[in-house]
Amino acid sequence: MQALILLTGIASFALVIYLTLEWAPSVPTGRLAETLAADNSASQAGWRRSLSVLDKPVSRWTPAGFLRKTRADLYWAQMGDQWGDWNEIQFTSLRFALAVGGFGLGMVVIGEPVFAIVGAIVGFQYPAMRMGGVARKMRRQFIAQLPEYVQLVSAQMSANVSMEEALRRTAQAQSFVGKWMRRVLQMAQGRNLIEQMQREAQETQLAELIGMAVQLEFIRRGTAQQELMGQLATSIAADYIGAAEQRAEKVGSELVIPMVIFYFLPFLATLLVVIGWPIVAGLGSM
Repeated sequence: MQALILLTGIASFALVIYLTLEWAPSVPTGRLAETLAADNSASQAGWRRSLSVLDKPVSRWTPAGFLRKTRADLYWAQMGDQWGDWNEIQFTSLRFALAVGGFGLGMVVIGEPVFAIVGAIVGFQYPAMRMGGVARKMRRQFIAQLPEYVQLVSAQMSANVSMEEALRRTAQAQSFVGKWMRRVLQMAQGRNLIEQMQREAQETQLAELIGMAVQLEFIRRGTAQQELMGQLATSIAADYIGAAEQRAEKVGSELVIPMVIFYFLPFLATLLVVIGWPIVAGLGSM
């Protein structure tokens, strides 16, 4: 057991030193360096350069579904101006490195496997909790603003404006959906705008946005575009109201248990003490 603790401490210490001082093996210089340099060898600094040794095993052994969810969360977190240009491989490498560090810290400081496992879990989950919180906030804000944005597009089209032109005009709106549309327009240089919206929607993994992008494609190919866009705006608004009502009902039912724990049980315990203490005192004096 002592040997395991010692080895874990040494490995954790080496990992901390590597991540802190960013030791790296020597690389070729001169003409050989120019020959071996990759085209995408953009310099990375800090954590990502240190963790790059984990990128290959992480990309190979991590389940694809896990990486897709991480990529979607990073997409929304970056829309909220967080986590810069991190990708899902780099972020997952960071989580594994912190898990190893937490495990080693628990073994060295406390010396108990249970606390080491807890430290590993905390190290693995903490970055995801921080990033996921930002992503959830951005998703909620986007979904809340989406019905109004689609109604603006419908209003533009009712004035005999084409759908793509209406999307370009409404992208100037100072809203989160408008910011997302400006991103789509920037990525759609020389491409079909609706097809680029579908690609971006797939990256977000947001069901409401994917459904809207698919319906916009049908509207673009249809004839009565103004009427269809009006129906789409009404449908999205109705879906949002229905989802909000369901969330309100769910929150109401979920509050029952906390109310019982934090209000009813303390009240019951106090009542039992007030009523039962004189009885117990009387029996003790007999």
